[in-house]
Amino acid sequence: MIKKPPLKKKKFINSINYFRGLAIVIIVLGHCFDLAQWNVSNNFEIFVHNLSLNGTVYFVFISGFLYYHIFYQRFNYKKFMSKKMQYVLLPYILISLVPIVLVVFSGSGHSENFPVELNNKPLLAIIWYFVTGKIINAYWYIPMAMLLFAVSPIVNLIVKSDKIIEVFLLLLPISLIVHRPLDNLNALHSLIYFFPVYILGIWSSINNEAIYRYLRGNAKKIVTVILVVVLGLIQVLVFKQAGNFHKDFWTITVLDVNLIQKILLCFLFMSILDKYENTNYKLVNKIAETSFAIYFIHPFLIKISNNLLSKFNISYQGNFFTLILTTSMVIIASMTIAFGIKAILKKNSRYLIGW
Repeated sequence: MIKKPPLKKKKFINSINYFRGLAIVIIVLGHCFDLAQWNVSNNFEIFVHNLSLNGTVYFVFISGFLYYHIFYQRFNYKKFMSKKMQYVLLPYILISLVPIVLVVFSGSGHSENFPVELNNKPLLAIIWYFVTGKIINAYWYIPMAMLLFAVSPIVNLIVKSDKIIEVFLLLLPISLIVHRPLDNLNALHSLIYFFPVYILGIWSSINNEAIYRYLRGNAKKIVTVILVVVLGLIQVLVFKQAGNFHKDFWTITVLDVNLIQKILLCFLFMSILDKYENTNYKLVNKIAETSFAIYFIHPFLIKISNNLLSKFNISYQGNFFTLILTTSMVIIASMTIAFGIKAILKKNSRYLIGW
């Protein structure tokens, strides 16, 4: 029997790691507006606010990129899902369990979208919170991500068909029409919305060198920036939309231009960060390394901080400076906690905070 030659270890792409660090910073920044007490009002502030939102697009794009780069060539579905259940689903369950139980059995503090018919059905209420991810801000992503991992065989068929970009172009209009689900409650709806971005991330991984060559010139970067600004202005001035586009699946409204804007920014960030491929910025690497832990920890810090400000009646005039300050503080505190947990639990910390 002829043995197959071992697969070569994939090269570590430093610029994509930087992108992962940048993505979590943008996601945390988008969640810090209340803590910064920046009550956006005029069109410029709404434009900036919208620009900071929908950062999940970056995470999903990077996930698709890394899926092809790391997993596709040596894919084993059972092993792949086992790892995701250990390092993604289990931390989600462990971290969410206590707040879910407290809310369900105290009967107070329910989400405003909590189905009232589940008030006296604690088991179903607990399941509802786990399925929707609604107990903690931003945790809706995990149920959707697990669905995304589960459909990997379908993703592999798309890759093998060599029709990746065609599938993306077919599915993108659906995402633009259906938007994100109301209050991010429906994981399947979210999967439909983000799936084309994941596919595009895979295509970008396969064609990354061609993409870098194409976007190397400053002129194309400038055009991309102009398109990003134009789409942002359309959202604010034409569609009058503040924040992400959310709606019921079957309702027909305007196109989600924010999604197109964020896809363009994925390529812009890719092309800019490629210039730093051979650098070593330790702080950015540490942020990227702890990005999943930051994701799990930061909502708690924001909630606790907001509660303390409310309890002691502390208020201030928020602005861009307070947004940057609070975002920096939340990220530093999240990383500090993550390193503390890592120091105590060693490798087992992955089961609690995903890192």
